Amino acid sequence: MFIGWLKFIDVAEFVSMSEEVGWLLDGYHVKLMMMHSPHLCYGAYDNGKLVGAVMAIEFEHSAMIKYFMVKPSYQKQGIGRRLFETLLGAVNEYDCLYIHANPDLVDFFKGYGFEEKMQVGRYINVGKVPPFNFTNAHAKELDGSNFEAVISAIDKETFHENRMDFLLDEMDRNSSLKLTLPNGFQHSSIVNARNVYLGPWQVRAGHEDEAEKMMRGVLYFRGLKRVVADVPLGIKHVVDLYEKYHFQSKQRFVHMSRGVTTEIDFENIYAFSL
Repeated sequence: MFIGWLKFIDVAEFVSMSEEVGWLLDGYHVKLMMMHSPHLCYGAYDNGKLVGAVMAIEFEHSAMIKYFMVKPSYQKQGIGRRLFETLLGAVNEYDCLYIHANPDLVDFFKGYGFEEKMQVGRYINVGKVPPFNFTNAHAKELDGSNFEAVISAIDKETFHENRMDFLLDEMDRNSSLKLTLPNGFQHSSIVNARNVYLGPWQVRAGHEDEAEKMMRGVLYFRGLKRVVADVPLGIKHVVDLYEKYHFQSKQRFVHMSRGVTTEIDFENIYAFSL
């Protein structure tokens, strides 16, 4: 078994592996992470074949760990631990590490000093949307003309660091839909033939009216696709909005962190990045 840096030719196999383990993975997102932080993207190879992977993306003071998985036929052989420890050796310089953990792996991550911070629910809308009014005037209000200025301000208020280098690239793809109001921004993109991923989406606390306008906007423009979002379950006004528009909670994760953390303002988060 060999642990080495992921390569672009591995992406198709990585997507196939994610389907085996039931994890939503976006090949575009994987390639973008490899472009921004190639030294934080590792694969496990058996005779040259990818059988496991883990990735992280670096920001100003923190790193977010994503897409940690091992093919089912190779699990319980210590491969995941080798992968994770290899990555940890590369990210120890960062003040804080974050991960959205599968509940079955919470104890595993606790063994490396991670602490639980917030339950996260994967909410899915399958087209059963309640009737609502949405006009061309509403669409024009959400047109996103000042998107970069709004996201730069609000994301820093939410995460207390500069994350723009990656986020702006993450939200600049052919399928991106970017909506903006004075106190919030929303991004969604097509992940595959079935799914639209909604996120990142942030609105300043106290401006729930703007959040609802954005919810109507994404459902109006994306209504024929299955809309998926990862939502902080401890924030009542956020959960209530999804349930009002008939989203259903299908999976759960745990937002965990390690290190010197500046508290994230979860109240602003309506959907995390993928």
